[in-house]
Parts: sequence; structure tokens; C-alpha cells
Amino acid sequence: MLTVDVTILEPKAEEMLDEMENKKLIKVSKHAKNGDQKKPMQFGSMKGLVVHIADDFDAPLEDFEEYM
Repeated sequence: MLTVDVTILEPKAEEMLDEMENKKLIKVSKHAKNGDQKKPMQFGSMKGLVVHIADDFDAPLEDFEEYM
């Protein structure tokens, strides 16, 4: 099997590659660059993200009054 690194510059080229992959003519494998590797999530990593929640957050919605 021949392995090559490809940089896609044209969006249409990516569509063509996807089409060829669907027809099983080629196999495309995407590799992350060294700086693009994701770090594993840790507990508490989202702490402080939600700054404000409205006082009536749990209040019933007016749209559903007829069902209640």
C-alpha cells in the first residue's frame, strides 16, 4: 500500500476524496499534528464556565401551560 501526505487546498478536492473513499477506491486516514492532539478531559475542567443562570430558570414555560 502506498502512503502519502496530502494537503487539501480546494474544498471540491475534499468532496472528491470523500466520494472515492465511499466507493472504496482509496482509504483516507487523518492524523493529528503534534500541536493538535487533544488533552484528556478532567473533572472540574468546566468549572467557572457558567457565570449566570436566570432566577426563573426552573419556572414552567408559558408555551406548555395548556399541558400542565
